[in-house]
Amino acid sequence: MRRSETFFEHEFLEYAWSDRTVAALARVNRAYGAEILRPTIHQGKRKLQAAEYVGVARLGAETFQILPKMFRSANREIAAQEATRNLLHMLSYANELQIREHALAPLLNQNADWFEILTRLFATHLQAEWQRGAQRNYQRVEEELPLLKGKWRIGEQLRHPLQQHRFFVAYDEFTSDNALNRVFRFVVERLWHLTRDAHNRQRLGELRQWLDEVTLASALTVEDAPPTLITRLNERFAPLLNLARLFLAQRSLQLAARDMETFAFVLDMNALFEGFLVNFIRRHRDEILPQFPNADLLAQTRGATRHLAEHETRGKVFHLKPDLAVRVENSFPLLVDTKYKTLDVRKNNFGVSQSDFYQMYAYSQQYECPHIVLLYPQTAGMENALNEKFQVARPLRFSETSKVSALQTAATIRVATVDVRGDLGRREARNELAKELKKIFEEE
Repeated sequence: MRRSETFFEHEFLEYAWSDRTVAALARVNRAYGAEILRPTIHQGKRKLQAAEYVGVARLGAETFQILPKMFRSANREIAAQEATRNLLHMLSYANELQIREHALAPLLNQNADWFEILTRLFATHLQAEWQRGAQRNYQRVEEELPLLKGKWRIGEQLRHPLQQHRFFVAYDEFTSDNALNRVFRFVVERLWHLTRDAHNRQRLGELRQWLDEVTLASALTVEDAPPTLITRLNERFAPLLNLARLFLAQRSLQLAARDMETFAFVLDMNALFEGFLVNFIRRHRDEILPQFPNADLLAQTRGATRHLAEHETRGKVFHLKPDLAVRVENSFPLLVDTKYKTLDVRKNNFGVSQSDFYQMYAYSQQYECPHIVLLYPQTAGMENALNEKFQVARPLRFSETSKVSALQTAATIRVATVDVRGDLGRREARNELAKELKKIFEEE
């Protein structure tokens, strides 16, 4: 009998785990190099505790879905549906995926876990694109034939004088057996083994037949599916490659078919929260940052990374990479950083960790930035949004003409929470989030 349980990050779930369960969890955790689920004794009972990863872990016939802590509420069923839907829309921004509501709605109504939903999206989108026309291009083929075709490889022919009845030739073939389609073929095969949804298995089975002429690789990793596989001629497949890369980044997909009864499909919410907000701001920049119409928006401060120190032999060390930098010519009027942490508004510092604040202070100094914004998620336990300003005086600077100059203009470090729990599939919710961010960035 199959069992499915849903709980939230860091939450405990009562579960009478056995030595066999512990061994299975150890295999999953070892595959990820991190603890996904932790068997523990809590209040005298055996329980499982979730870590900071969200997603799905499967132990034989049992499936455990871990959802973001910011959605935790008394009505768990509604919270689970809201969290699942929003996770997918956050992924659509962070990983530039396509979310088609008509494919999403049936599985949400069935309370399917979001691994099955992502599998359905991948299969549905790939079927639609393949029906429009398979991605084909010319591939160079070298083989032995009983007739001349293409270019005769005379050097190779001379090395095999006894095979006079065979010709060593090279020619270009217009084929679907190319690197991009091999990625899709591999992911389809692995998902077909992993899915437990009958409709998903049927769709993936059809795709296995359609992709039969494409070579099935024995193993593929995300490094074997670089974004450079997308060109101007096949850019309609870009969202599908992004989703395939998301699957390939899961180490469980590298397991042999016989081992797939125990696997996990999880994401680090720290990275997802950052990727979503950065891409949301960039995509809606006109509404959120109208005061910077011609500014460069640099994710991870790409192309403008600074550092804290320099060593005479090791060079620049302790690099600083704010999640998003607003650059106007050579200045940085605004830096944005995200932290997927729960704040405690009862504390004097509102629960902001000292290390996070020191990090923001370093940003303000090295980038000479007057305005730093530190964004946290609004959680179900917080009654009101947080938007607090800290004034930080810059240090005294020495000059050649005087022992010390006057204290420089103070920098502002703003700590705010943003609510990403609205239905991001609706335009109204996205507009509301854009207004919320605009207000935070406008305040000095």
